[in-house]
Amino acid sequence: MKTKLFTLALLCCTVFNLGFKTITDTYTLDVGHTHIGFDVERFLVGEVSGRFNEFSGNIMMTGDNPETLKVDIKINTNSLDTNNKTRDGHLKGQMWLDTEKHPQIIFNSKTIKKEGNKTFTMTGDLTIHGITKTIQFPVEVLGPFKDPTKKLAIGIKADLAIDRFDYGIAFNKKMDNGSFFIGNEVKIKIRALAYKN
Repeated sequence: MKTKLFTLALLCCTVFNLGFKTITDTYTLDVGHTHIGFDVERFLVGEVSGRFNEFSGNIMMTGDNPETLKVDIKINTNSLDTNNKTRDGHLKGQMWLDTEKHPQIIFNSKTIKKEGNKTFTMTGDLTIHGITKTIQFPVEVLGPFKDPTKKLAIGIKADLAIDRFDYGIAFNKKMDNGSFFIGNEVKIKIRALAYKN
């Protein structure tokens, strides 16, 4: 009798656990519909804008709960593009990104905290120029939703700023008035679309 009761209880526990099992879905970045760009102040009167054309990444989320979101992105530094080949060559060189020695920028999220209806604060490790720093920034999470082709997608918007000096990219020159001609703050703009695998 005891054996039958034990077996029944075990069976009930198994069914219960299966019924409430959570599944984490993986989404892959759609490069054609994702933008990773940056702006840096120059001469105190304007900005140099650029982007990275080659990157890959996965976004993981359990069901439709953005608080389970995890993001892993790798950016090819040699794909930097400011629409000026001479400037791109300088930025890829040893005094700046040193793309030959540091071919990737890597971001791995650690936590995400809800702040509003669609807004969250994400914390993660950002590696640039071989230096890793923990950063925190606001993100907007859209979805999951079905696009016009009925594929399940997630959208992420983020605007943040980092100090390039924190990552060992400290090259600069002073103008006649004593101000540096290139700013140390780098504004980053991310507009990402990812599709469920």
